[in-house]
Amino acid sequence: MRLVKLMIPMVLATAILGCSGTKQHKDASWTQKPASMNVLFTEPVVLNKEKDSEDSKEWTVFPWFYTSVNDASEMSTFSEKTVDSRDTLMMSENMEKMKEWFSSNVDNTLKFNSNVHYKLDGISKDRVTYSVEVLDGDSLRVPKPVSMSDGAEVYFVLDSIEMKSYQNLNLYNSGLSTPAFPIPVMGYRTNNCVKISASYAFYDAKAGKRMDFGRLDEDQCSKERVIEHDWVNVLRELILHMIEKTPIAQF
Repeated sequence: MRLVKLMIPMVLATAILGCSGTKQHKDASWTQKPASMNVLFTEPVVLNKEKDSEDSKEWTVFPWFYTSVNDASEMSTFSEKTVDSRDTLMMSENMEKMKEWFSSNVDNTLKFNSNVHYKLDGISKDRVTYSVEVLDGDSLRVPKPVSMSDGAEVYFVLDSIEMKSYQNLNLYNSGLSTPAFPIPVMGYRTNNCVKISASYAFYDAKAGKRMDFGRLDEDQCSKERVIEHDWVNVLRELILHMIEKTPIAQF
């Protein structure tokens, strides 16, 4: 059953469909393609546990006041509904084993967009250490593997991976104006969105030198119901933005 949240702050009406946030450092001296690469990632975390800040243009899909769009009586009474976890997170059953799902889709992206032989592994948080760097005036927590062997020339580590679904409202012209009343009549459309964020860094394994690093987020919104393919698209774009303009990209 499709659910719509009621009593939405008006500030949400101007939300933008699809955007990405970027904080990246690109190392201009990294120009040589490595012969091999180890790709490491920590366990992705699914958010959607609490409401976003009051001034945010998005809200997580979480049960406060929900009502069925198919029941007019419920629409008028603002019935409170409990939403099951799959509705709340807008995730398919195929994504229940999140680590395997994430690994498979990162692998598919690199397979067709990288020109380097690589190995992909999920690791625990205790195998990652951090440094704090200032990038564009903001402090950024940069991940680094605790150890790097000489079995690969480059290490690519992804950490603090966050996944969430949310909804926003889009203001649009409903087309209900008439010659007698030519002022456009504006309406609101609910958009379903998914977002994935992650910190990342590339390292020269032999020298221990950090090269590219940053924190990126990608999101996608549409009026259609969220399906697994939406999550796949967002994750793909996230990985592509991490590897673009590096020697490992083949695009």
